[in-house]
Amino acid sequence: MNNKGFSLVELAIALGLVAVLVSVVTSGGGMMIKSRVHRETVAVDSIRVAAQNYLTSKNLTYTGISIAALKTDGLLPASFEPVKANSFGGDYVVTENPADSTRVDISVLNVPETAGTELSNNFRNKAELLAYDKSSKVWKATF
Repeated sequence: MNNKGFSLVELAIALGLVAVLVSVVTSGGGMMIKSRVHRETVAVDSIRVAAQNYLTSKNLTYTGISIAALKTDGLLPASFEPVKANSFGGDYVVTENPADSTRVDISVLNVPETAGTELSNNFRNKAELLAYDKSSKVWKATF
């Protein structure tokens, strides 16, 4: 016999392999976002601790706080880069809360919505206020 083409068994095996490859690639994308969110969680927590030390070391309020001030005071490493340095290509911003100078706002810019939700979940028990602005992709926490 001189049969040309694929048998049904060969076709089923090929489709099975394609399905496995698609599932591996799809799950890998989710792992990448989780990894980025974890990195941002650690970074924001480091900034939060540095800000608390800023307040307790010599200041009664967060007036004048910034990433540069935290670096100058040795509360953040000199190598900490706030501009376009987060996992999503955005900036880190630290400011005094406009309503209460004894509170600090930490913002992470250019955060996708799913990552913003995850960050909020990670800081639910630590932050006083959490917000995510979908239009500007800014996640912010008040501590």
